[in-house]
Amino acid sequence: MREKKKGYLSGREIREIARANAVEMKRLEAYKNRKCDESEFLTRMRSEENILEIDDLHTFFFTEQGVVKAVNGVSFDVPKNATVGIVGESGCGKSVTSMSVMRLLQGPQGQIYSGEIRFRSHEVRTDAKGRPIPRAGGAEGEYETVDKVYDIAKMPIREIHRIRGKQIAMIFQEPMTSLNPVFTIGEQLDEVTFIHDPKASKEQAKAKSMEMLNLVGIAMPERVYKSFPHELSGGMRQRVMIAMALAADPRLIIADEPTTALDVTIQAQILDLLRDLKDKIDGSILLITHDLGIIAEMADYVVVMYAGRVIEKGTVSDIFHNPLHPYTIGLQKSKPTLNSDSDTLFNIPGNVPNPINMPNYCYFRERCDKCVGKCAGDYPDMIRVSPTHYVACHLYDEEIKHD
Repeated sequence: MREKKKGYLSGREIREIARANAVEMKRLEAYKNRKCDESEFLTRMRSEENILEIDDLHTFFFTEQGVVKAVNGVSFDVPKNATVGIVGESGCGKSVTSMSVMRLLQGPQGQIYSGEIRFRSHEVRTDAKGRPIPRAGGAEGEYETVDKVYDIAKMPIREIHRIRGKQIAMIFQEPMTSLNPVFTIGEQLDEVTFIHDPKASKEQAKAKSMEMLNLVGIAMPERVYKSFPHELSGGMRQRVMIAMALAADPRLIIADEPTTALDVTIQAQILDLLRDLKDKIDGSILLITHDLGIIAEMADYVVVMYAGRVIEKGTVSDIFHNPLHPYTIGLQKSKPTLNSDSDTLFNIPGNVPNPINMPNYCYFRERCDKCVGKCAGDYPDMIRVSPTHYVACHLYDEEIKHD
């Protein structure tokens, strides 16, 4: 009998994987599409200072080769009126984390397997018949509001409209693929208003769209309103995407690599715009990027991810002035600087491990130059080294662990 090649699956193994995947996908799809009362996904925040809390999130992709644990036990908070940056190599789980928050995973293969995503939503108070209650002494169209905390991971997909695009908005990485080429900018901006306010008139929708175009600093909003996406530059398209994200007055903006496709000058303008908008809308930003320079400039808190896990998190000062995890140190060393004495760019040796059937020990072990005997044991717990600084590394096992 021929010896089986290492890394290859037999026909029997492929069929077993397919059967197991089918069972799990059917279960998770049924849960996602269930009908339930609001009480099933209402919850409470751990801290009143946070607008978003991600707790032990697992997001999996069921493939023919096995289960890809793209997000594998991620936990972090987004405080009110703060910018939280997520940084890491390509494929570390940054974008999948954001897609999980927005519930934009491509099913049935992509599923939130377990964990909690708690979000503080600002809702209009309604009476027993579902009609909004006018605010006492307020102007026409002003209603009483109430804060509700939803566990997004437990929300049926038909209920996600309560927050997606309205309370949480997303700025995608490439605006040309996010804008529809056959509709004008105005039609696409107006659609946001119509979706979240079905009673709005065409004039009201256009007025809101023009207001947003002015807000993001577009000099000739009337011309841009009538233009098609291909008639605009990359920077203008990205501003349009930001205007679209802001049209429903969100409390949280998720910016997924918002400046990757732009040149340095336009990149600086977009970052300045995001910084100003955060203060104007009195909201928070979850900024996803692989550029440490952007994180250092924009973020208040930093989350460092590797192979689907958070390996270090803290304030921007903690991460940049006192990096602890060997991976975080390697990321900072790999950034080119003007005062470097070397004519070669540092790179972290080795490759990210295969996301299928990940080992139980530290995922960075094979690439780490500070590996010790403990690294062959169980995956390290998240350890608190200061009130704001946490790291998952056996080098700091003597520190006080986070309870």
